[in-house]
Amino acid sequence: MKKAHLLRNANRRLFDAKLSTAVLSILIVAMLTTLAALVWQKSTQPVDTKDYDGRIVDRWADYAESDQGSRPRFRVLVESQDGKRFTVAVDANVYESAKVGMQIKSRAGQIVLIDSEKNPNKY
Repeated sequence: MKKAHLLRNANRRLFDAKLSTAVLSILIVAMLTTLAALVWQKSTQPVDTKDYDGRIVDRWADYAESDQGSRPRFRVLVESQDGKRFTVAVDANVYESAKVGMQIKSRAGQIVLIDSEKNPNKY
């Protein structure tokens, strides 16, 4: 009788362990699937940077390589008034004029740079 009771308890513990392992595995797979879906969604939705206002936080230039050769790429990092940061591709003229701390505005693809020293009450 005691041996049967011990065997039944051992079987119950084994079943509980297998059940908890299965539930935990399903939970981990669900979390990883959700994370992958969020990353995919964020990477496929481009940020609309046609119209924006903000301040230049950083600027940099690098080269894009292709079969036809390399060409320069000019970028500025813009921080909007609500604190969101995004990268904007600019042409060489805007890049040369842009300085960190300047206000930058774009309407319908037309970029305007405003020097914060000349307009200190902005931002």
